[in-house]
Amino acid sequence: MELKLTTKDGHGTIFSFLAASIPVLLGIYVFLVPFPHTTTIKEICYYLSVLVVVALFLFRKIQFSFQTPLAVPGILFVTWCFFGLFFAVNPANSIHDFYAHLLKYILLYFILINGFFSLKRLSALSWILIASASSLFVWRLYYYYVKLGTPFAERFGACFTEVTTNLIGIIAVVSIVFSIHNISQAKGWPRRIFFASCLLPALTVIFLAQTRSVLLALVVSLVVVLFARKKVLVGVLSLLAVILSLSPVGGRFTSNMADNLRIKHGLLVWEVVKDYPVTGIGFGMQTFGGDVDLQRYNARLPERFQGQEILSNPHNMYTDIAVRTGIPGIIFFLGIMFSFFRILWQSRKNGASDGIVSFVNAVFAAGLSFFIIGFFEPVFSHYPESVLCVIFSMGTILWRINRDSRPSMTEEEL
Repeated sequence: MELKLTTKDGHGTIFSFLAASIPVLLGIYVFLVPFPHTTTIKEICYYLSVLVVVALFLFRKIQFSFQTPLAVPGILFVTWCFFGLFFAVNPANSIHDFYAHLLKYILLYFILINGFFSLKRLSALSWILIASASSLFVWRLYYYYVKLGTPFAERFGACFTEVTTNLIGIIAVVSIVFSIHNISQAKGWPRRIFFASCLLPALTVIFLAQTRSVLLALVVSLVVVLFARKKVLVGVLSLLAVILSLSPVGGRFTSNMADNLRIKHGLLVWEVVKDYPVTGIGFGMQTFGGDVDLQRYNARLPERFQGQEILSNPHNMYTDIAVRTGIPGIIFFLGIMFSFFRILWQSRKNGASDGIVSFVNAVFAAGLSFFIIGFFEPVFSHYPESVLCVIFSMGTILWRINRDSRPSMTEEEL
């Protein structure tokens, strides 16, 4: 029997109110995830929700499930990261980030999968993501191009210090895939028109930001969510191709990518990994640029890379994990990714309803887009990590809902 975040002693009590406050607090947190200068409010919502859950759990007023198909690879990854703390180049930084960038989001993940346990609540969570992204985009587009008077040929958000140009596309693609899902599931035209209108600011931001990794993630995501509607997919991709050819971003795909700085940096990171292959340099995110002698490793590279800039952090989430946690760490993380996509694939094959299958496609596309962007961009900061945590949570919730909707099916089939 699935455990859910509900009180045991009925409605109208203080415990019922506290339990009901948890998805509200988390909803506010998720809405503010991409907004800059909202750290205090997000921290208040996060720790209040944790405090409420702990209090209700200790008083035995709620049922709380820790069951997740990501458990085995997740435990292996966390355990290995903890083991690596004893061998970290900068122990203080690694201990801090082990909590702030790993344990904290694991706790958020479990509260999310218990707080948004139904398809109705999960839909509300997708609406929050869409509303958040759309509000942010409209505000930033107005500020950047109207108030500041920036020419449209200039890349969007070049002066932003939080949710930067190369990372704003993460929430943009997620917003698009969930908007398409909600359009397909909407009962009336008003909702369809609303979600369709949310596509425009997200697409505008993606093309004006001119980030190649985001455009690649967008195309792949559209193929996933529109695969069953092939005529629509062909039309959408054709329209995107026309816009791409007419916009400044088209030139970024025709430029020479063989000498891209990321190639040099990937080779440099690999040189560091070769010296720390087992436990890595430590989980701390400042260790690579602050405590490792990058000049020494740069000297090992071919001569044609010597004059290029040395970046202070790996611009690839996979090499980032490998250099911080070693080869075993990246293997365990890839295990988490595999488990995530496996449960979505199984839920899609054995979906209890068309609504679940459609939602699974959207979450699958959202996760795929994140891991594509992560191949090219530094995604380990609080904003992208929060988005990834929400995506993992939504996949787990869908797996639970589909499993409970088809109790006669075996675990292997689900």
